[in-house]
Amino acid sequence: MVMTDGVHGTALGPVEMLVLNVVLVSFSFFLLCRPTQSAKREILVLTSITLAATASRILLEPFPNVQPLTLMCLVMGASLGARRGMAFAVMATMLSNVVLSHGLWTFYQATGWAAIAFVGSKLSLVHGSQVEMKKLIITAAIVSVLFDWWVSLSALSSLATISDFGIYLLNGLPFDAIHAIASIASAVCIAPYLANLLHVETASMEEPLSIGEADVITA
Repeated sequence: MVMTDGVHGTALGPVEMLVLNVVLVSFSFFLLCRPTQSAKREILVLTSITLAATASRILLEPFPNVQPLTLMCLVMGASLGARRGMAFAVMATMLSNVVLSHGLWTFYQATGWAAIAFVGSKLSLVHGSQVEMKKLIITAAIVSVLFDWWVSLSALSSLATISDFGIYLLNGLPFDAIHAIASIASAVCIAPYLANLLHVETASMEEPLSIGEADVITA
């Protein structure tokens, strides 16, 4: 349903786009900041993975609704916690949309992927470097469809009636299926390596993160 090269709603003007960007960047910075000695390394690791996720989303843009970022948000949330996982989601969305196109849908995409990262932090999908693959696959498929429906709300302003929106959702079901299948494939191909990388990096920091710490979002 959510195609990276499609139109999801009303395009924003320069001022509105600037406000949206400032809000999202400020939100990401707030989530990333942590007053510890390991903060610089933590931000460096997260930024590197964010850039890789951004590049993958841009490169896969020709394939309708193939969104590996959905799976990555789940793993990032499960491995690094809600705050850093949500920051990853927002930053990856904004950076990739600089190339793919910005608009009202950026807000829905950013908040949707941030919510997925938060869900990942709550479900114990990753234990150390070990992935709960069955649980991850099921979760990835479900949140992929829910994400598509959430982003579809950005099109409401361009639709005449609620019935039109219902038809819009029905027409998007094949794309929902593609998103879910792509997320399942990403879970099998990407999740074990990403989880292991995050485990190694966080273990080498002076103040390793614990799964429990992820559940609290603080300044």
